[in-house]
Amino acid sequence: MDGKQKYMVKLLVLLFVGSLGLPSLYSQEVKPIKTYKGIIYISRAFSFDGAKPRKESSLIVVQNDKEYERFLKRIPIRQISRTRPAPPNTDPLIKKPEIDFKKHTLIAVSRSSMAKPIIRSVKVDGKKVAVDVSFPTEFPAAHPVDIGTYTAVLVPKTEGMHLVRIIKARK
Repeated sequence: MDGKQKYMVKLLVLLFVGSLGLPSLYSQEVKPIKTYKGIIYISRAFSFDGAKPRKESSLIVVQNDKEYERFLKRIPIRQISRTRPAPPNTDPLIKKPEIDFKKHTLIAVSRSSMAKPIIRSVKVDGKKVAVDVSFPTEFPAAHPVDIGTYTAVLVPKTEGMHLVRIIKARK
C-alpha cells in the first residue's frame, strides 16, 4: 500500500470507531476530591391526595450555595431505625462542610432503595459531563416510602449539561 491508501484506511477506521458511540478521544476523566454516601428524602412515586407527583431526576448537580442548602435539607437528621428515639444521622454532610463552588461542583446520584448507587467515573467532553453510575442488585427489604440513598462526589468545577450513563453492576 502506498501512503495515500494507508491514509484512507486510517480515516475509515477512525470514522468507524467514531460511529460506535464510544467516548470522544478528547473526554477527560475528572478525579473526585471527596465522596459522600448516605440516606436522602425521595419524593413519592404516587400521591395520597390524587395530585400528580413531582418527578425528580436521580442526578443532583450542586453548583452554588442555594442548591447546596436545598440538597442538605433532603438529608434526614435521624437515622432510619426501629429504636425510639432514632439515633442521629452520622452522614458527614449533616455538618455542612464548607464547599467553594467557584472551584468545585458536588454531583450526587440518588436511588429509591437501600442499595447505594456507585459513581464509577465523571468525564468531561466539551460542554457535556457524563456521570457513569452503576446500581447494585437490590434485595427485597422493607424501608420507608420516602427514603432512599445517595452517593455524591466533590469534583473540580464542571460546566455544561450533566448526563447519567448507567453501567451494569459488576457481580
